[in-house]
Amino acid sequence: MFHTIRNERQLMEQIDYNLLFGWFMGFPIDDRVWDHSTFTKNRDRLLEGDIARRSFARVLGQAEQAGPAVSGNTSAWMAP
Repeated sequence: MFHTIRNERQLMEQIDYNLLFGWFMGFPIDDRVWDHSTFTKNRDRLLEGDIARRSFARVLGQAEQAGPAVSGNTSAWMAP
């Protein structure tokens, strides 16, 4: 579902409109959704800092420890 959202403005609109998005992002049902420009500024700060790199490295490490999620022929998943 997230692949259809192309920018922060659309993401904030979907979170405001679609309860599933809001739930997934941890928004209480009666909270106001952030302005898209605030989201962009915070994203930029996150990516400039070391926390994004460390978080990604930790998730990658967990995935490598767990090993493949499936076995067998997954070529059907790779089809365009």
